[in-house]
Amino acid sequence: MHLPELPAKVFDPPPVACPGCYVALRDPAPSCPKCGYDAWSCVERFPWIPPPLERIMDVDDRLPVKERALIETTADLIEQAFPQVRLHICLGRLHPDTDPREFGFWLFNASVPPDEEAASHRPWSILLVIDRASRRASLTLGYGLDPFISDRRLTACLESAAPDFARGRYGRGTATCLRNLHTQLITSRRNASYIADKFRQSVEDGTVSSEMLIDCIRLARRSPY
Repeated sequence: MHLPELPAKVFDPPPVACPGCYVALRDPAPSCPKCGYDAWSCVERFPWIPPPLERIMDVDDRLPVKERALIETTADLIEQAFPQVRLHICLGRLHPDTDPREFGFWLFNASVPPDEEAASHRPWSILLVIDRASRRASLTLGYGLDPFISDRRLTACLESAAPDFARGRYGRGTATCLRNLHTQLITSRRNASYIADKFRQSVEDGTVSSEMLIDCIRLARRSPY
């Protein structure tokens, strides 16, 4: 049986965090069961029209030419290795009571892709927000990457860049963060490929659960392949 797509739960995806209270959410839900945060909460928090996501959004033009070039080169390497991925870096000053994690969630999800090609990459896009005011940063993933990279791994990428961000070396810090993110993507791809191969073998052997098999068949029928 050919199964071109597998349900995310095959990969035992890590929990995602609520953008409002940051509690871990094991299952998708329209609102946070703890604080009630939902899409409308986000809209009320940021009642503006967001700009389109670009590779580098240097709001106050703070990046020197060499540091911008370093970011571009590092991002190019990732996108060449992972053609479905698009990287976006937003550097600016946020309001003092704005958390970069919540801002990144809003910007990533509210920004409308400018064309069909950009829209096709959005599920596998990655947004790095750097707040120059608080020297804090956040990483936001598209839902296509959520099952494979945990918040713990994202935090490790940000922590690797923390010394540079704290000193205002945003270009160097961004490059360091992206290099560590590249390593995480390589590891996740290797692990996901292994799990997918083992699962498909289980399907052929008849040892996979009937519930999981039904999910796979449902996805396979919806697939254009």
